[in-house]
Amino acid sequence: MSDARTTDRLAIGELFARYAFSILDRDWAAWRGCFTPNGTADYTTAGGVAGTADEAAAWLEPTLSMFDVTVSQVGNAVITFTSDDTADVRSMYKMVMRIPGDQPVYLEGCGWYADRVERTASGWLIAHRFEHLLYVR
Repeated sequence: MSDARTTDRLAIGELFARYAFSILDRDWAAWRGCFTPNGTADYTTAGGVAGTADEAAAWLEPTLSMFDVTVSQVGNAVITFTSDDTADVRSMYKMVMRIPGDQPVYLEGCGWYADRVERTASGWLIAHRFEHLLYVR
């Protein structure tokens, strides 16, 4: 593997970390910044929307507002470069969410993402994200 591919893989991994931290921080501008200007997201398997990053953020923000904690982990990424500037990525995620109260309620969601990422002037960004929710418990 070339040094350039290693650098690309690290940058894509950091992109996914920024995505997870933006949800934890509820920083929707940073979350949108993980997507290309024409980026899309499909959260329909979780009961959400499929649309632009702005439309997805408009669904995520009020949906996640019922939780006082939303910790997301993304890993086990398999990256397949389709050109010098594009790649398909499959990764697993787990999110733990807490509904506050005298006896907090915890939910755990787990699944995988199927992404297309693109190299841009701002670095690697998500062009399309499809979330496949496996379970919530």
